[in-house]
Amino acid sequence: MVLLLGAKPEVVWGQTDTLNLVVVLNGLSEGNADVLVAHAEDYLELALLEQPRRYTRSQALYVLRKFFGDYAPAGFNLDRSMTQGQEWWLIGRYIVLGGRQPLRFYLRFGGSYPAYRLMAIQVIRS
Repeated sequence: MVLLLGAKPEVVWGQTDTLNLVVVLNGLSEGNADVLVAHAEDYLELALLEQPRRYTRSQALYVLRKFFGDYAPAGFNLDRSMTQGQEWWLIGRYIVLGGRQPLRFYLRFGGSYPAYRLMAIQVIRS
């Protein structure tokens, strides 16, 4: 079960025509790159345990699939959300299968209600 703490109140759970947080958070829990890219801008900045790079959606899909293959998911825990100017951040812990140390995930969204789009994902070791 995913619990959303401190999320933007105007974003409705289960929306289909705008950002769907349930789908995004479940996608993280399952390591589903397709779900994340479906909510992304045309270009997505990824920093997956390395320096940030900007990718097209199709390139980002490939990179995320490889990442989730290397770090199979056991779940995702959302810790908090915050806004910074026009950006909205979700911050949580990605639980890696096999008891490895959880990874810290930062998802940055841009835009405004109701059309938030995923702009960046940063992953660091906890």
